[in-house]
Amino acid sequence: MRNKGVLSLVAVGLFASSLSVGVVKAEGNENELARNALESQNEKPLKKRFIDSKTFNQIKKEVTGSQANSVKGFRKMSRSSSDEDYIYEIEYNDDFDSANNSSFKKVTIGQLLPLYDVDFSKVVVPSDGVLLVAGSASSYAIDLGFAAVQKNYVDNSNLEYLGSEYEDDVELRAYDVKKGTYYIGVYDQDYEYDIDDNTEDDMYAIATGFVDDVEPSKPTVNKVDNNDKVVTGKSEASSTVIVKNGSKVLGSAKATSKGTFSVNIAVQKAGTKLSITAKDSAGNVSSSASVTVADVIAPSKPTIKKVDDNDKVVTGKAEASSTVTVKAGSKTLGSAKANSKGTYSVKIKAQKKGTTLSVTARDKAGNISSKATTKVVKH
Repeated sequence: MRNKGVLSLVAVGLFASSLSVGVVKAEGNENELARNALESQNEKPLKKRFIDSKTFNQIKKEVTGSQANSVKGFRKMSRSSSDEDYIYEIEYNDDFDSANNSSFKKVTIGQLLPLYDVDFSKVVVPSDGVLLVAGSASSYAIDLGFAAVQKNYVDNSNLEYLGSEYEDDVELRAYDVKKGTYYIGVYDQDYEYDIDDNTEDDMYAIATGFVDDVEPSKPTVNKVDNNDKVVTGKSEASSTVIVKNGSKVLGSAKATSKGTFSVNIAVQKAGTKLSITAKDSAGNVSSSASVTVADVIAPSKPTIKKVDDNDKVVTGKAEASSTVTVKAGSKTLGSAKANSKGTYSVKIKAQKKGTTLSVTARDKAGNISSKATTKVVKH
């Protein structure tokens, strides 16, 4: 089952090394097309970052464990294609339209009879990620060849062969896939040499697994101000959304099935930068979205010291660094910036006794305080 045939084909160059872009018409023997598909996925080591050891070990265990019961079980299954533990291939399944259904939860067991038999099963991938296909045979009469392909051998970026691993007579092949339906083609590579040594006791087992290694998209976040006690927005459906201030977690919540989220937090100061990430059920974490807490709270009403009809300045206290404006009615008499301690001094022309002055403070965000008033007194 070591894919001896693939190595020999590469060595002598009997078949093309890759499929052409587009659709390959299923002309001639389906077995040859399956061999060509496998040939295009020549042996290359699978990079460690693509191997989910837990999934690999599980499907290897499933494939290995199926061999002892495969012949007995296959003979028992007369009308049904599955039992509690396995799925048994049902002929005719020699092309895409007649492919058997497979499952990530059960091993598929089959025979490669008669000579030149090819079996197809289809697998539905729930989301973008890595499709794993493991295979093994019960005897050396089967030099097992298998490959994941798209219907009619379409060749595009929806399915990319990543490489293979071989351990304990089980081969694992990995594919970078988009969400969709794919087909597992299985054949005996001995057929290349017209060797007809398979019996009803010679079985193969194929198992599939899926690894979601695709991080969610970066969340979108609605405006957050210094009155808000929730952060809202959109992220991947059912993902867990986490809101942080630096390294401190302020809160987390699960997004709805439509992707909307609402995370409760404590009110944050204006200017605070929040980071928001989404984590899916597989543990993949999105890149961070950020939002700066907006200032929507107006400054407190300024205080004003006594102003007489000789004074050319108005003084008092306001919000630190706010801009203080002095008016007589609708006429602006002057403005100045309060210092870091909040004291201000606004130059004006001396005003007549009894004139009502109004003083407001405006912060950097443009929020304006309520008016403080005073009447000019006689010196």
